[in-house]
Amino acid sequence: MDQLRSLVFFLRDVALKHTLGTSHTKNDTTEIFDERKEVIKRVLNKKVLVPDILALMPAWISEFQPDIDEINLEIDEWLKTVNVAEEKKAKHRARGNYTLLTGIYYPHCKKDKMLVLSQFLYWIFFWDDEIDTGGELTHDREGTLQCCAETNKCVDDCLGPNPNYTPPPGSRGTVEMFYPILRDLRKGLGPSSTERLRKELHDYINGASTQQHVREADHLPDPWDHFNNRANDVGAIPSITQNEFAMEFELPEWVRRHEAMEEIVLECTKLTILVNEVQSSQKEFRVSQLENLCFLFMNANNLSIEEAIDKVLGILKEHYEICVAAEARLPWSKTDEKFNEDLREYVRGCQRLATGTACWSYNCERYFKLSQLNDKRELLLDYSYQK
Repeated sequence: MDQLRSLVFFLRDVALKHTLGTSHTKNDTTEIFDERKEVIKRVLNKKVLVPDILALMPAWISEFQPDIDEINLEIDEWLKTVNVAEEKKAKHRARGNYTLLTGIYYPHCKKDKMLVLSQFLYWIFFWDDEIDTGGELTHDREGTLQCCAETNKCVDDCLGPNPNYTPPPGSRGTVEMFYPILRDLRKGLGPSSTERLRKELHDYINGASTQQHVREADHLPDPWDHFNNRANDVGAIPSITQNEFAMEFELPEWVRRHEAMEEIVLECTKLTILVNEVQSSQKEFRVSQLENLCFLFMNANNLSIEEAIDKVLGILKEHYEICVAAEARLPWSKTDEKFNEDLREYVRGCQRLATGTACWSYNCERYFKLSQLNDKRELLLDYSYQK
């Protein structure tokens, strides 16, 4: 009964929002209402067993940086200084463990690097949650644009040609906390990597604004448009560049722009998105966020949730194979082993974006309960409204 009541309330709110907040005719509003209603109705109370996603990327191993527990103690102290609501800090610290994610993304980096990289991941989740479904700015377009403008200014202040690490008076907490993080990242990056990171952060920030606009649109987006848009501006791409900070090298720009490296970066970014779309689908369903590939394929192709998840996993396998094949085309040196090792490390960093996201999700409760995993690392997703 509680689940049915939740569904009725959600659908009523959607209908009311479109009735009062748009100039559509009554018939148009009914059509919009039914599109989302049908997806929810077809998914509600389904349970789907998902195979071990890491097994779909068999050549790429997962490792853990050995100082995770020690860094978490430092993160706990640092969080006390961050101007973010205590409730939000407690929620993310309990469910996310972003130091663990950092330790899987960068398993061989030094401890001092781990702290800064962990702080960056806390920032990205704090910041994104302001705009994402259920955040303070979820339905506030003007507020979102203002937040993105302030954050873009922070990026240019810290990573531009004339660095300034002092936040403007009255900055929101997630902008204020970002200044010292970018200052510390810049100290460990070369000029090419710094400029690359600056542009990538702008793409991510502006992409978050675009996604907020998409969620407020009348119709669910096309799944392929959604996939390609996320691949172009997802927050995973800056984490690739940060491998150079973590492992203390700078990849020459001509290597980064080599066609095989461009393909590896793009394919690993897409793999990370595909992993996340499946593993986060239960959480997103429970907050009625249907802009997820699993639900979008259901809507566009008239698939069941089981068929849609199988489709997403099939796409994941295809992109994994493309990525593996691209390695052979990289500009390996016949004489410079240091160059080759930096190249290998960069590629490993790209790969760990996908495997690390999956491995982290299996070891925390950001998206689902650990009790939903069996000893084969199969995940039983539960599309009900229970918490």
